[in-house]
Amino acid sequence: MKNLKLIAVLVFVFLVSITVSSAQENNAADKQMLMKNLTEQQKLLLIEQQALIKANREAFKATLTDEQLAILENQKLKKEARLEALRNTFTNAQKELINQNKEKVSAIKEQFKNTITNEQRQQLRQSIRTNNSTETGNELRETVREQRKIKNGSGGGNRNGSN
Repeated sequence: MKNLKLIAVLVFVFLVSITVSSAQENNAADKQMLMKNLTEQQKLLLIEQQALIKANREAFKATLTDEQLAILENQKLKKEARLEALRNTFTNAQKELINQNKEKVSAIKEQFKNTITNEQRQQLRQSIRTNNSTETGNELRETVREQRKIKNGSGGGNRNGSN
């Protein structure tokens, strides 16, 4: 009986890993296709945005106290509870840093939006629609939902009732 359960779990894990890897490959191919349709200036803006987000994240992490790090590492709390507890401990300087980071990222996003053509915008939308409606995308969403149910041990969705 234990062997049967073990085999069933291994098969499930194998199938999930195949689905996830397939979805990642599709996303990588979509990203490459989209990047081909961008100008050099647009590509640089995206790279700048990614670098800025990474730098902001590192700068913010450097400001976290030991107490705040302990909250982040507390696996007894759900993710939402951890984030809420962490937010409650932010100093004014940390709040200001977060706001400045949001403003910088928003400015770069707006700058990027202003550079794309209608044709590029349509291609982006089509790619998003295709990705959201593919069988692989649906399988990935279902897999993630199942993993969350197992992890949370509840079988329920998120706090607003949708999964």
